[in-house]
Amino acid sequence: MLIPAFRPGPELPKLLDAIRRGVFEALIVVDDGSGTEYLPIFDQLPARVLRHEKNLGKGAALRTGIAYAMTHHPGCGVVTADADGQHHPEDIERVAQSLERQPGALVLGARTFEGDVPGRSRIGNHLARGVFRLLMGQTLRDTQTGLRGIPAALLAELAAMTSAGYEFEVDMLTAAKHRSIPMVEEPIRTIYEPGNPTSHFHPLKDSMKIGFVLARFTMLSLGTAALDNVIFSFAIREGAAAGVAQILARAVAVCVNYPLARRAVFLSKESTLGRYLTLVAASALASFQAMEWLRHAFGLGVLEAKIAAESALFIVNFLVQRDWVFVRRRHETATDWDRYYRSPAPTARLTRRYTSRVLIDALRRFGGKIDRLAELGGANSCFLDKIRSEISPGEYHVIDTNAYGLSLLGGRGVVPHEQSCLDLRLDLKADAVFSIGLIEHFDRAGTRTAVESHFALIKPGGCAIISFPTATWLYRAARWIAESAGVWQFPDERPLERSEVEAAARAFGRVEFEKILWPIVFTQRLMVFRKNS
Repeated sequence: MLIPAFRPGPELPKLLDAIRRGVFEALIVVDDGSGTEYLPIFDQLPARVLRHEKNLGKGAALRTGIAYAMTHHPGCGVVTADADGQHHPEDIERVAQSLERQPGALVLGARTFEGDVPGRSRIGNHLARGVFRLLMGQTLRDTQTGLRGIPAALLAELAAMTSAGYEFEVDMLTAAKHRSIPMVEEPIRTIYEPGNPTSHFHPLKDSMKIGFVLARFTMLSLGTAALDNVIFSFAIREGAAAGVAQILARAVAVCVNYPLARRAVFLSKESTLGRYLTLVAASALASFQAMEWLRHAFGLGVLEAKIAAESALFIVNFLVQRDWVFVRRRHETATDWDRYYRSPAPTARLTRRYTSRVLIDALRRFGGKIDRLAELGGANSCFLDKIRSEISPGEYHVIDTNAYGLSLLGGRGVVPHEQSCLDLRLDLKADAVFSIGLIEHFDRAGTRTAVESHFALIKPGGCAIISFPTATWLYRAARWIAESAGVWQFPDERPLERSEVEAAARAFGRVEFEKILWPIVFTQRLMVFRKNS
């Protein structure tokens, strides 16, 4: 737990005394130049006290505490709180617990700002929240909260920042946004002393700082546009064609804009030059086409047409840079199935409808009379209702390791089994078994075991239906687009060759039917096997 403090009142020792021992590995307080008259308050604190000789600002105090925490408590997340009594001890502990449950997220203690809230705090929060939503594309209820659970993965970047005042907390949100670190809001009480005497937040000055932080893109864009247009005008006067002048101006502007946008605006430290140049090329082409259209349609001069075209593209360029160019892709190694079950892809409804139709047709043709049916990897099964209405199996068993997904099947007439297909302990003797999009989430040995598990669940002569992604040109193109856009949810999925699956099943059964499911775009190969007698 980290608290920055400047000339604190009696609320600070009361707060630390109320924090239950054992909740935090360490308590750290940074005395941000409060002066010798405040030493008695700091000396009585049950915490490690770090000191600034003079007041450097809240952001500087937080950075000092974060650097200390990283050195002496490596691997720990940090919960920050204010020293002025605005945070209830129970809320602080709840934010800590939320960070412990979600160690990869930035947890924000979100105040409601209802009731008797000082006007300067209400105005400052509304201003910062609105500008952040406009420029960062994310709605947060409380952008200025000092109660935060900071994941260990974000600490090094925060410690290296230069912002020293209240704007540091907005820079923290910006860094999390562009590192694809999810921001989770935990509701907390809104507590203010009468008149809010211990707060050092100045609504006009500090809100202007916050607004300046979030307006850096606009200022950089205007400066780059001025440079671009000066070079463009000079090239036109020297007799260059509009297209040549456009390329020359844009090349010089890129050399200035990219490093400043990457480091000063979007706080990105990874190389994103490939995505940036892709945007530059696309934007330049669109700008040139629009410029030529404006010249011919409205008789504008070449410079006027260029300024008008690029002004129209300003918001588009910002949105693409914010949400694609300077966003660090999250490098998960395994699929987050809880997240997938909570928010499936928007296109899933259409693809599932087609897959359901193909699956039911295969069950009818090759399954015969199905009294007992098993679905491997079927947590929160999207095929259940359709199968029960059209196939009507006597028993429907679902085998999966995801407890949350299995809980969503409650009351739907299935028999759930929380087991792994890699360590199966069932003897169902089912008439048919199927899996859609399961066996591709393992290495080669795991895939072989998963295929074998299908046959272990069915009786001799039973039907096994297995569907898996296959590396067609359409699959490769669609996956590349999804990964580039940052919406791909299956990092451990590997498209399989038919031969790998057929070889794993050869000792147990024979192929009776197969089909590539092209309409679902991320193409799957569906294979139907008959278990040997």
